[in-house]
Amino acid sequence: MDDAALVARALAGDEQAFETLVERHQRTIHAVAERVLRDHDAADEATQRTFVRAFERLRSFRGEASFATWLHRIAMNQCRDILRAERRHVALESVPEERLGVATEPGDVQLGARLRRLIADLPPRQRSVLSLRIFSDLPFAEIARAEGITENSAKVSFHHAVRRLQQWLGRRTP
Repeated sequence: MDDAALVARALAGDEQAFETLVERHQRTIHAVAERVLRDHDAADEATQRTFVRAFERLRSFRGEASFATWLHRIAMNQCRDILRAERRHVALESVPEERLGVATEPGDVQLGARLRRLIADLPPRQRSVLSLRIFSDLPFAEIARAEGITENSAKVSFHHAVRRLQQWLGRRTP
């Protein structure tokens, strides 16, 4: 059964339908939250808050974006709330070098650590767009909906993030 049908059943009072949605999306939402927050317990909290908020606001889901995109947007907002509350900086785990056009030698552990630090230095919008594109493999249209921006703005933010990382790494951009 697809997400839209499960949402309709959940809205009709079928608790099992919402539980199925949670089971279907929990790992992905948790993975994104953990990459953004860099803390397993904080990611657990963000994931729980995401699904509580989704349940509370399910009637406001209009279906303009996919249910997964709607959840990602809620999750990113929950992560931002947690970061603001803790006054921490958003940081992501290492981005696969092949997705950035960065060639590395096998065993180049220092580059991975450096890349994580550089990603943490990206502006917040670039970090979140990069995270949603690389780690959740979302298309730009879905990222735009999740972030509340235009698709073109999502593409530009991703492009700037990749270009900035390449420059910081001392690589020539194509």
